[in-house]
Order: sequence, then structure tokens, then C-alpha cells
Amino acid sequence: MPMIHQQDPPPLTEGSLTIRRAQSIKDYRACQDAQRQAWGVVDDGYLIPLATLVGANLHGGLVLGAFLDDGSAAAMSFAFLGRIEGRQCLYSQLTGVIPAFQGHGLGFTIKTYQAQVARQEGVTRIAWAFDPLQEGNAHFNLGRLRATCGRYLENMYGARTDLLNAAAQTDRLIAEWNLIDPPMPRIAHVAGLPRLIEAGPRFVPPRLAGDRVLIEIPRDIAALRTQSPAEAESWRLAVCQAFQAAFAAGYRSVDFVRLGAGGTRSAFYVLERV
Repeated sequence: MPMIHQQDPPPLTEGSLTIRRAQSIKDYRACQDAQRQAWGVVDDGYLIPLATLVGANLHGGLVLGAFLDDGSAAAMSFAFLGRIEGRQCLYSQLTGVIPAFQGHGLGFTIKTYQAQVARQEGVTRIAWAFDPLQEGNAHFNLGRLRATCGRYLENMYGARTDLLNAAAQTDRLIAEWNLIDPPMPRIAHVAGLPRLIEAGPRFVPPRLAGDRVLIEIPRDIAALRTQSPAEAESWRLAVCQAFQAAFAAGYRSVDFVRLGAGGTRSAFYVLERV
């Protein structure tokens, strides 16, 4: 029976942090506080209830924290057993790092430990949802973890009030992380590949041809949502149309690339026909 955690892998230690499964009510509350800080939660109704954390962690799920010596958590991750396209997976509902610890690789480390636990319990795939317009998340999920995507869900959570999602429609890509097969090599050359989004931005249906195509996203969607909501919505709509058409045509998002630097930098999902 998978995910009964008879014995987890040894905790990971990084400096003053210890990454391990939550074990006490204090641990669970520390994970709730880390969620609050990482997402800028202003409505505690969005926090995962303590009883849900405890119940999931003891019966097939996984609640991880990156705990400091004082018992607080610099990062947290919450996952439960699920299925994706008929295959068992660990569905990772949340993984976040509080602002003071962001940008130092802690998110990668906690995901690595999550994968170790899953493999030890016989689970070979982790899935999660993320905002397709967030460049940093796309680079982390597809470029670093080497997850792939084949599903796009419109307004998955409905309206939200946390700082990262306020006033934005919650479209999501579903990432799938294969823990067994070797990851595909990074795609080094994208020059000349068809682009499904052109200036406007707008989706260009006739360019759905060839083995690989590109879907561009804006460099800073958070700024656009604040400074130019109409432009941000145009990007959301174009990206939504491009992904849905590409997935329906048999493509899968397999990489994420950045081209150029500074103000001229552009960012693209790389999709491959499968």
C-alpha cells in the first residue's frame, strides 16, 4: 500500500533548516503560517485547515516543512494521493517559500525531498497546478524540475483574494513530474520555431504545424495586472487559446526557455508533438 510512510527518508538539513514531514500540532501551525506568508494570504479561509493537514499527512498524503530551530517554517508543501489520466500520483496542492527565504533554492530542495518520499512509497509521479503566465514558476517547473504539461484549466479556483491572485482569473497548467524515467534533454535551439502568439498579443491558429512550437508569455505578469489589466487579460486569453489548441492537436509542453536579457528578454514554453 503506497504512501503509508512506514519510514520516511532521513530529513534534509540545509544550514539552520531541517526539511521533514510535519509531526506535531506546532509543526502544522508553522506550515499554515508559512502558507500565509508565501502567498500573502489576507483571508484565513484560504489556509488549509489544520484538521485537513493532519488527516492527509496520516492517511496517504504528505505535509512537509522547512523548519527553523525556533519551530517556525521557512517553507511548506502539502500533497495528497490522487490520479491523473488514470495513473496514481501524489497531487501537490501547495509548495511555497516565505519571502525572506525566496531565491536561494529552498523550493527546489523541498520538492526534491517530496520526490524522495514519493519514490520510497512507490509513487512514481507528482502533479500540481500553476499559473501559466508566471515566468518564474514556468522556468522552475519545466526548466529545473523537468516536469511537462498537457492540460490547461480555465479559472480553476474562481476568484481569489490572496496577493498573488487578486483580481486575476485563475487559469492553471497541470504539471506532471515523472520520478522514474530520465528527464528529456533541455531544448537548446528554438530559433525559427513557429510562434503561436504574435504581437497584440493574439493567438495564431495556422502556426500549429511541425514537431515543435513556441508559446510566449509576458516578462512580468504581476506588473501588467497592476498597471495594465486590459493588456494582462489579452495575454491570458491568447495564452489560453494557444495552449488549448496545441494540446488538442497533440502537443505537450516539455520545456521553458528565456531569450535575450534585460528589457529585451522574452520567455517561451516549448511544446512538442507527442
